[in-house]
Amino acid sequence: MGGRLILLPGLAADERMYQGINCSCRELVTPRLLIPRRQETMACYARRHVEALDVAADDVVGGCSFGSLVASEIARQHPCRGLVLLSGAVSSQAVVSKGQQLNRWATWIPYPVIRHILTRRWFLQRVFGGGTEAQLALGRTMILEAPAQLVREGGRLAVSYFPQQDIAVPVFALHGAQDQVIRPPQLSELELLDEAGHGMVVSHANTVSQFLDRCCQELF
Repeated sequence: MGGRLILLPGLAADERMYQGINCSCRELVTPRLLIPRRQETMACYARRHVEALDVAADDVVGGCSFGSLVASEIARQHPCRGLVLLSGAVSSQAVVSKGQQLNRWATWIPYPVIRHILTRRWFLQRVFGGGTEAQLALGRTMILEAPAQLVREGGRLAVSYFPQQDIAVPVFALHGAQDQVIRPPQLSELELLDEAGHGMVVSHANTVSQFLDRCCQELF
């Protein structure tokens, strides 16, 4: 049975955000994001992921938040079976204004200050739409361990990705209705979770797992 489901993590996160996900119908691959090079374009950044992951035409690519933007560019430039967006979008146009402002500030504010803001309880609760103590602790740990250049350069890419090329493969999206970071994408194959926020992959892992299984059943 060929074909993998490759899910990229959000910015300042890693494979631990997917630890509650159980996709029963496909091999699930959850790699860490590569460190963006200074002033690297999204096209070049996505191409490096294609090469590092050896993305094949039978693979489904996807991701959460920033990872979904990278996956969108992969789907635009490389043959794949489909694209899955989790709390995601296909361009920076969907990033809310406060998120765009924060990512722009991150290019010049000292990184310890940025990290301090990102790990505050009020910020984590805003991202998760609440969240249990264990979920907030996981988010805080991933942020504290994230490389500074990943957050800085990734933040720049997150607010400057406005592609002209359409996506030629099927696109499926699951989005929290309470998401305060990215607006729901304007797609026909969009499902909304009424009670979920931006961190739904962690806070609603079972529902996300069921969604991924449905996507795989349709795509394979």
